[in-house]
Amino acid sequence: MDVVPVILAGGIGERFWPLSRSSLPKQLLKIISNRTMLEETLIRVNTICSPGIRPLVITSEKLAGKLNSVLSSYRYDIIKEPVGKNTAPAIALAASGIQAEYGDSVMVILSADHDIQPVDSFVETIKFAVQQTDQSDTLTVFGIKPSRAETGYGYIQAGDKIETRNGISVYKVKRFVEKPDQQKAENFLKSGDYLWNSGIFLWKTSTILQEFNQYMPDLAKLLKTVEKNGFSQDIIDWFYNSCEKQSIDYGIMEHSKRVNVVEGSFKWDDIGSWESVGRIKGKNDFGTTVLGESIFERDCSQSILVNQSSRALAVIGIENAVVVTTNDAVLVIDRSKLPEYKNFITEMKKESSFSSDLF
Repeated sequence: MDVVPVILAGGIGERFWPLSRSSLPKQLLKIISNRTMLEETLIRVNTICSPGIRPLVITSEKLAGKLNSVLSSYRYDIIKEPVGKNTAPAIALAASGIQAEYGDSVMVILSADHDIQPVDSFVETIKFAVQQTDQSDTLTVFGIKPSRAETGYGYIQAGDKIETRNGISVYKVKRFVEKPDQQKAENFLKSGDYLWNSGIFLWKTSTILQEFNQYMPDLAKLLKTVEKNGFSQDIIDWFYNSCEKQSIDYGIMEHSKRVNVVEGSFKWDDIGSWESVGRIKGKNDFGTTVLGESIFERDCSQSILVNQSSRALAVIGIENAVVVTTNDAVLVIDRSKLPEYKNFITEMKKESSFSSDLF
């Protein structure tokens, strides 16, 4: 059975402002290497893509042209969303389109902003999950063993173990848990029963379409109209303007009776905020990450300093802060305020003195 990677690349990544914005979203930033996040993801999924199959990238109509220019040397298909409706409509449309083109296939859905290492372990885990799915028609989510009491991720409570092979285990899902507070996160870490929800999914197109029919029947009806009209851009626009906004987690995963979790044997990081830069890029002896050119840093501790401007940046004696500079904006924020960052960005957008080009 063919394996078709599906890359979700439609967001902006507001929590990386001022670096990330609508004109240059996070997936087109070079955060973990000298390639963009989306390029890194495409290179990674090509290792699991069946011969003759093209990965499918789902992004916004506004970003499609920019993505095509960045990815001109890569082979892929694209779905252009006229408006964002979260992950359920995107995954449903992708499943229907893949089945129409390739027949019943295995979809691997992942985001364009993850750091996954090493690739060999990722490939082995995917192969294991493909075999499991082929035998049992299950919906698979990949869980990651927590290394810290993280409050920024969702969690999965693992139930009964189904199988372990070559150090990779699969469990029934007992329950999904929303992002916890600090005390709950610490309890989850201690218990050993909880995994981070990576947001990476794997299933047959036929299986997920059955689940849409059962749990999101209105969306499934809209899909039938798309299928009859041959997936033209006009009908895709109609689909998005007609469907409800819903995540795959709420729409399907929390209701389905056939969800398993495979514990990933790879290291995974959701590059979701400035906190992740410290984990990816490392820290000096005082816990500070320094990234960029022309930075003078003295006596700073537990901070993240990023200079992406043409100016020099001098930072002296600060503690537990994030400082980011671009040519048209400067961010200075206490790290304790990062969980509330999106709320601050919403407020900034209302400031009359701030140009809309900043966002």
